[in-house]
Amino acid sequence: MRILAAGLSLVLLTACSPAGHGGQREVRRHVPAVGERDDTSSTRGSVAYYFSPPQPYPGPTWTKGGRPVDGRELNSIAGPDHCDWQSAVMMHLGWPLGTVSQSTAEIRQFIRDPEGVIGYGVRDKLAIATDLPDDARDTGYRNGELELWLSPSDPDAAYLRAGDDVERWPRADPIVACR
Repeated sequence: MRILAAGLSLVLLTACSPAGHGGQREVRRHVPAVGERDDTSSTRGSVAYYFSPPQPYPGPTWTKGGRPVDGRELNSIAGPDHCDWQSAVMMHLGWPLGTVSQSTAEIRQFIRDPEGVIGYGVRDKLAIATDLPDDARDTGYRNGELELWLSPSDPDAAYLRAGDDVERWPRADPIVACR
């Protein structure tokens, strides 16, 4: 358990960047340059749009009920660049839902790895342009128009939805950290 906690701390600390701007987190969006290919998977209104490019720690600010949540309750950060995982997103969700985690025992980790840079620990592949399961429930967590949904029938996944676009992010168990 301590090793996992140390691994998570390592990921969070090494993927760190100064918060700047009085501690507020800057939300960055990918804006295609003139002549750049318009990839529909990262167009405005898609889940990919919110992670193009993935943001280093502390990541974007998530809210619930219109109020920012602690990053130990929910964060979505780029994988560490010293492992060449910066194209992946690691989402850490306090568990049970709503927990402000104090250790890795209170975290579920979900991974968005469209390039397959993380070679171990992820139970399934990322599913892009999928459907929400019938029993999926909105958690109330938001990042702009992005919503986090969970499904009792699929406990090893988190569903992210932006408008009509839905992605299924697989769970990493145990938590994936740089080796």
